[in-house]
Amino acid sequence: MQQSHKHHYVPEWYQRRFMLEGQESYFRLDLSPEIIKRPDSSIIKKGEILTKGPNKFFYQIDLYTTKYFDEENDDIERYLFGKIDTAGAAAIPALASTRWMKLIHSHIIKYFEYMDAQRLRTPKGLNWLIKVTKPKNYNDLLIKMQEVRRMHCTMWAEASMEIVSANNSDVKFIVSDSPVTLYNSVFYPGNPKCQFPDDPEIYLKGTRTIFPLDMNHCAVLTNIEYARSPGKFKADKPRTNPRYFDDTIINYADIIRERELNEQQVLGINYILKRRASKYIAAANKAWLFPEQHLKKTDWRSLDKIFISNSTKLLGTSGEIFVGGQDGKLIATQDEFGRKPKSTQEWQAKEKQAQAMHQHVMKLIAKEKSNKASQSDG
Repeated sequence: MQQSHKHHYVPEWYQRRFMLEGQESYFRLDLSPEIIKRPDSSIIKKGEILTKGPNKFFYQIDLYTTKYFDEENDDIERYLFGKIDTAGAAAIPALASTRWMKLIHSHIIKYFEYMDAQRLRTPKGLNWLIKVTKPKNYNDLLIKMQEVRRMHCTMWAEASMEIVSANNSDVKFIVSDSPVTLYNSVFYPGNPKCQFPDDPEIYLKGTRTIFPLDMNHCAVLTNIEYARSPGKFKADKPRTNPRYFDDTIINYADIIRERELNEQQVLGINYILKRRASKYIAAANKAWLFPEQHLKKTDWRSLDKIFISNSTKLLGTSGEIFVGGQDGKLIATQDEFGRKPKSTQEWQAKEKQAQAMHQHVMKLIAKEKSNKASQSDG
């Protein structure tokens, strides 16, 4: 097969989700364009705004190409990201759909895996890996990228996920060169934790993960403690039981889909996306590239109010998840922070609890059947 060299770190199919119907090209803003001075002292910002199709944006030549014994290899681009993109291209529309509850079951794991890969595959993500893992060379960096894949999935799966909508806003969501954006209200853009290639750690209570799904839908993931009770004095504290690379149970029935954002709220999210982008953002409408021109308040901390949900799904202070068979036998259990039984005694106690719940449910089902039978006879 022909060697590929043009590697998109934001896939073309994902970019197209931020274009209007029938639109062949859209607008890309360079946040740090080359400055050219004219003889009359005026300046030109070379290529600041370009209008082209998705195949022309968000790529680098040979970004994922490895080289061994002078032989170039594009297997990472072709097979690893090819497979991830195929799964993501099905998972994201399923989550954005109005029929999401019927569609998401077979896609939810792939969704988190795609989001994790999307965070690491960008120039920002790769530079972060260089800083953290200190690879020997570029080949080693790409190998390490594969080794740490899925590292964020555990804590994202245990977070509160809300899908907010821009259907009622004339302004729609934009796309950036760092589509998976981390925002923490107490770490302003000038903070060292926000300097390229760093982000506030996702294990901090107040760190929200913002990931636009398309022009009209955006996923917001917030650590459950902070989603229930946000506050500036909690934002920089670690969440309960933070960890990477652990098995956990996903309860997608708790995904919140209740809010239609107004224009100011959409502008606020776009402003965060723009401030946390490395170099490029793009949008279907040129005006959407400049949310700061229409946003009434740009204070970093006040933007956190956009993400506060009053959903009843956040009521309560703790929760447990039980997975069992048809006979009520306990297969797995954990609390909402992923903590599992640590001893045989704890496991046996959970087994008794699961059996009691199973018996209670079976009694309710039997009672309901009896009532229906009585009504039918009557």
